[in-house]
Amino acid sequence: MERSCEEIREMLVDYADGQLLPSDSKKVAEHLAECEHCRKMLDALQRSLELAEVVWEDGLAETKEIRAPIPGKAKKIYWFRYAAVAASILLVLTTSIVWRRLVKPTRKELTFAEIERKITESASAARLLAAAELLAEFPDAQSIVKEQFRYIVETYPETAAAAKAKSKIQ
Repeated sequence: MERSCEEIREMLVDYADGQLLPSDSKKVAEHLAECEHCRKMLDALQRSLELAEVVWEDGLAETKEIRAPIPGKAKKIYWFRYAAVAASILLVLTTSIVWRRLVKPTRKELTFAEIERKITESASAARLLAAAELLAEFPDAQSIVKEQFRYIVETYPETAAAAKAKSKIQ
């Protein structure tokens, strides 16, 4: 390529847009008549501009910023930012896991026999409560009824019948 090709290449974009001074435009036109390489470059540039116009008209150019990489200039990646974020996430996860292990009480799973025992106790307490409530209808049996309520509260403290009996004692 000659020296004038380099000068023309710098003016091709403005020439394709029609923004050159008439004297410069004439110089570019004369060069294009003689140089096939520059004509091909202008043709490719015009196709690119046409494609950009189509994209613009289709509404696909609504992005705020389109950046084309500049040859020889690499984008600076701040890897330490990513490392700091990753370290923070790792720290939070580790702290969370350790905290759960230390603070979380170990939950004892109930066996079938324990579940059956709780059901039996609840049923017995409910039967005793029902019997005590029937006895409460008789005025002479009030001392026996209160004693029965106390027995339910003491013997079956974790049942719903014990809670009900406790409220009746008070």
